[in-house]
Amino acid sequence: MEDNKGQNRRDFLKILSLSTIAGLSLGSISCSSFDMEEFLQKNFREMSEEEKRKVVRRLEEKYLKKYGKKFHISTQPAESGVLWGYGLDLSRCVGCRRCVYACVRENNQSRVNPQLHWIRVIRLKKGSLINLEHAEHYYNPETVPEPGYIYMPVQC
Repeated sequence: MEDNKGQNRRDFLKILSLSTIAGLSLGSISCSSFDMEEFLQKNFREMSEEEKRKVVRRLEEKYLKKYGKKFHISTQPAESGVLWGYGLDLSRCVGCRRCVYACVRENNQSRVNPQLHWIRVIRLKKGSLINLEHAEHYYNPETVPEPGYIYMPVQC
């Protein structure tokens, strides 16, 4: 089924399809904050020391640009026998639960019933002894921190 210009229908549809796919691909890449280097990097445990230095440098530059603050990222390995761990600065807790949301996002935890979280933030009256039986786990004020209260993240 040749037309007058020597191009058949199959070739025309092939070129049209490829052009459409290429156009959509370029549009979606430029609209997202996709980082190819981050996507292709190895698992941290599989990296050489030089690869780790490059990743740390890239992340420190990224965070400086994003937050306007200088970050220091350590690549110190865990002690032998340690399989998993996390750290929280208890003195900085204001009760906003950002640590909980970040943990859920980082570890791909449940966001629907049943909600599973590895960190909870409890509210305690300021000046009282730390009594977990009287602590509030389900507080919901308009803003935090509230006057007269302290907040403490705890592992579930």
